[in-house]
Amino acid sequence: MLKYQDIHDGMILNYEFLKIAIFEETKVLFEDRPYILDKWEKEAYRMTDDEVKEQVPDYTMGPSFRALFSLFTQTLYFEKLITKEMIKNAMNTYKDTIKVILAGHFIHEFPMDEIKRSVNEEKVSEALNRQYIYSSMDMDYHLMRDIVTKKKDFKKGEAGLLATEIIDNRGKVRGLAEIRPPESQTTELASDQQEMWLELIESTINSLDEMTADLFDLITYLWMVSPKTSDGYIEFHSNDALQLRNLKKRTAQGRELDFREEDRFNIMKRVAALSSIWVSLGNQQVKVVNAQDIQDNELYEFKDFQRMFEVGKIRVAYDKKSGEPKGIYAVQVKPSSVLTPYLDGPNRTLGLLDLKVFQYSHYTQREHKRLTRYLNLQWKIRTIRRSLQQPFKVSTLLKVMDISNRYNGVQKRDKFENVLDELQRDSVISSWSYTEEIDEEQVGKKGWFHAYWTKSSVLILPTDIVVKENQKKMMINANNLVNEEIIERMNQISHENSVSEDILFSKKDYSLSELAPTLELGSIEVPSTLLSGKIVNQTHVKTEQQSFHFEPETDIVLSPETMKQAMDSQKMSIRQTAEEIGISHSTLSRYLRRENKRQNNKNDEKMLNWIKKTQSDKTLID
Repeated sequence: MLKYQDIHDGMILNYEFLKIAIFEETKVLFEDRPYILDKWEKEAYRMTDDEVKEQVPDYTMGPSFRALFSLFTQTLYFEKLITKEMIKNAMNTYKDTIKVILAGHFIHEFPMDEIKRSVNEEKVSEALNRQYIYSSMDMDYHLMRDIVTKKKDFKKGEAGLLATEIIDNRGKVRGLAEIRPPESQTTELASDQQEMWLELIESTINSLDEMTADLFDLITYLWMVSPKTSDGYIEFHSNDALQLRNLKKRTAQGRELDFREEDRFNIMKRVAALSSIWVSLGNQQVKVVNAQDIQDNELYEFKDFQRMFEVGKIRVAYDKKSGEPKGIYAVQVKPSSVLTPYLDGPNRTLGLLDLKVFQYSHYTQREHKRLTRYLNLQWKIRTIRRSLQQPFKVSTLLKVMDISNRYNGVQKRDKFENVLDELQRDSVISSWSYTEEIDEEQVGKKGWFHAYWTKSSVLILPTDIVVKENQKKMMINANNLVNEEIIERMNQISHENSVSEDILFSKKDYSLSELAPTLELGSIEVPSTLLSGKIVNQTHVKTEQQSFHFEPETDIVLSPETMKQAMDSQKMSIRQTAEEIGISHSTLSRYLRRENKRQNNKNDEKMLNWIKKTQSDKTLID
């Protein structure tokens, strides 16, 4: 067998050496997946008769290694002579992009192993290592998250839907929330999967609690830091939440197995609940009315209702023997436009959210979770205002903690102080103390609770790391390590080679099958007709570039200037325009700034057609 170290870094690689070099240099990215590396090694070091003859991949090469080979030969170094050193450089530069591109292929090629893996493993591990995630510190965001914890506030309204008002701490109505039955978002699913999803949604009202708020935070965080599909979805896996909650896996005979199906179900039914809640926030031009003064809905004006979270495809595990669906392991999800302004864009304000909020029990430590979220919000605000030494009113914190009324005054005080002691012991806060010593002689007297103790104040200070991080203007970027141009090019290659998406997403005879890889990249099948001849010192996988011939009857020329003019005439933002065109916000933004390094004819056609449509609409109006 050829020794890899014998290949010189500067040597131009022929087909045989190129396969080996690609495998050897990229295997470090997937050391946690021995089942993948075992198969790749055989494919890299094997030369079939067809490969020897044609010097191109043949049908024996699996989809994932074929995609990896295509990435180097068709995208990164298209029509270039490739050396070992070039592969090393590309691997170091694009390792996160490589992982994203291969994620969908792994799910289809190794379903029994990959069904239990999350594409967010590294992001979750990073969060566990630093013990916090980033979250929006906007008050409207905080109120929308808080509403998903309050199932008792939802009452049947005039339209027969369960509804409630979104009210801030000053008693002002900031919006409305409704629980709505599912609409068309499940029509793409197979009947058994649709049935499972509807079953989860039916339990919506009973799923509104502090764990649902945890998932609200976790999904929005992952959406900010993870690569997305062209439609803006990320894949959320039940493992993401189970790992952050530090839940124990099942064990048998001393061996660690997997998380319980019941724990996965509890996660996913809350994700379904989030997708069933619709909110409407007040227009900024409208004066907000005091909740106590509202007699009917005509007294206040709100924007159109929007779903909080939208759900795409779901990933289901099937029983090996019966073929029956076992449970939903992962789901494509994205926050809707009612939430995205707080997560993406120049006006967002991000701060730290301590991971302890995920690890406190939503049954027995509800007050810990609520107070942790509120304090993290306040510390961001107070860091900006330089008012960290400002005390908190006990009455305000009691309202935030929402301690049960079954406790009497003495018990509520004990609960309050015990929660703060535990937060300090867990390093969620640095310290706490009353601003004035409590007069114990007044405790227990008539009216002492409301007239005396709740009017006192406490000084609660954050930890040093919270202060240090909140002093920064946090600008996390989901794609700072992922090259969208490369992903788009790989998608284009897949499309050009006519790989049917229906085949990619069909149910297969696996013990664990699924729907929807995180990124719908699919396996890249390269027809032999596209592979031209023997190549001596280099392997080119030549694909005819798809060209679009735009309609000759128009004089419109696509350019950043014409695109900007069309957007201005429609008074549309970059995000609104991108959604209407069908491309990503970042792609359009880069195009307008002339930062795209490679022309994408498919996107060009979409943009030109959109400009033509706006011109046509304008003509009809005129």
